Amino acid sequence: MRLRVILASSLVVLLQAAVPISIALDKPVMSLDPLLLAREVEVQVVDLVFDRLVTIDEHGKYLPQMLESWEISKDGRNILLKLRPGLTWQDGSPVEAEDLVATWRMLSLPQVRKVFDLVGVRTFDSVVAEGPLTVRIRLKQPRATILADLYNFQPVPRKRYRLGVEPLKDPLNYAPVGSGPYRVLPGANAREVRLERWPGYRGPNPGLWDQFRFRVQPSDKADYLRQIKAGEYHFADLDWFHHYLLRHDAFGTTTLVPLSVPTASYDTFWLNCDTKRSLLGDRRLRRALAELVPLDFLLAQRRLHPSRLATSLWPPLSWAYDATPQTLPRLEKAQALLDEAGWHRGPDGVRRDAGGRPLHLVMFAAPGYSKLDAPQAFAEEARKAGIDLDLRRVSIDEILAKAAKGEGDLWAYAWNTSLDPDAEAPLFTHEGIVGGTNLTRYQNPTVDRLFEQARHEMDFDRRRALYLQINGLVQRGFPLLQLTYGVAYLAVDRRLRGVAFDPLGQSYGYVPGRRGWTLAE
Repeated sequence: MRLRVILASSLVVLLQAAVPISIALDKPVMSLDPLLLAREVEVQVVDLVFDRLVTIDEHGKYLPQMLESWEISKDGRNILLKLRPGLTWQDGSPVEAEDLVATWRMLSLPQVRKVFDLVGVRTFDSVVAEGPLTVRIRLKQPRATILADLYNFQPVPRKRYRLGVEPLKDPLNYAPVGSGPYRVLPGANAREVRLERWPGYRGPNPGLWDQFRFRVQPSDKADYLRQIKAGEYHFADLDWFHHYLLRHDAFGTTTLVPLSVPTASYDTFWLNCDTKRSLLGDRRLRRALAELVPLDFLLAQRRLHPSRLATSLWPPLSWAYDATPQTLPRLEKAQALLDEAGWHRGPDGVRRDAGGRPLHLVMFAAPGYSKLDAPQAFAEEARKAGIDLDLRRVSIDEILAKAAKGEGDLWAYAWNTSLDPDAEAPLFTHEGIVGGTNLTRYQNPTVDRLFEQARHEMDFDRRRALYLQINGLVQRGFPLLQLTYGVAYLAVDRRLRGVAFDPLGQSYGYVPGRRGWTLAE
């Protein structure tokens, strides 16, 4: 009997060592440097490789992680951070207070801000090491965002990270020296990253499984579906249609089960507000486009899969959500607005201005899962209104590259929001234009001022009121046209244990998160 127990235990150990938990990614990984986390796809991997100063639990409560404790003075302007003793980086060197200070300084480098601008952490007035494990933050004004800022702060070892002019080309992007329970195995690249559990981890949130594998799903939808059915992923995103088929047992015999969860995100069309690069620098045209959001298409989709029409910068999962009803888009209103703006139909049906210039716009969108998707439905509405909209299908990375360069007039891609609305400030402020993260180049001095004011407003109700004002102003400025709030449609192996989601609808970024995942026999 004892021999059977030993053999069974040995089998579990061998299974754990041989089978990594496999996760599908929807796009290539640009960097595993926590200073350069521009997209959620990178966060999924980095969350296992680097600890945060402060983490959250599944309810959104802040907990110390790399920190042993924090103390905030009564006036809110003096914060003392104490690191846990005994923590080390994955190269064996000790985690020290000076690492936090050096990381904070690197966040202000122009080449970093262009990729990922952590406004909250970066704009601390002073960060000073007062001992090997003690850091003091000083602020001219108290901040309501302080714990959210510390949550977004993932330090790096100062002796290893030296960011050059082009940080995305640094070798450490795919060979990071982290502080978390998993380390990156050699050979990591943009399309595949393997992790193994790091035995030197001394933090409070270790991982349970020995290995993870993150792999970018094929661009060909049929190939990706074949991989999912063959069991090559334990956790994978699906489009809503194939999720529907999985729910109705149309996949045949598999170990997969369907899950869906609302996420703090929205699908949107981003508009180029730069007057030097796009006709959409004219707010009147942006306002007309808002009347062309393909409502009938979106409502028809809701009959097939659950989603909510988006009307607020912060979705229903956020405490800053604005539930005020919005007027529905109308084609005839768009036509009237275009007439008022001086764009009149020509003989070919395309509108032109007084100088004969055609109303021609270029929109970049990723390939859809069906012949008719939201960008295509929008293009058809635009043509009805007399707009020559050239819809070009490219990869999501190409869309982001085009947007970064200001090429094109509209870009279609989803956005994931954060725990605190302040994190979205770079998207809509002049500071974001300077840093390079405000891709639409939308500008409104009042919005700039309100974001700054809200960052320091300690009264919750007054702070929420400020974000409601921001929401109204941005919605009337039309730097984006929101479609629907996000829902994650997932295929999950029934042997995968510990899958849960945080208040944002994510399976990562909190504890235990994916650190608590295991595979059953």
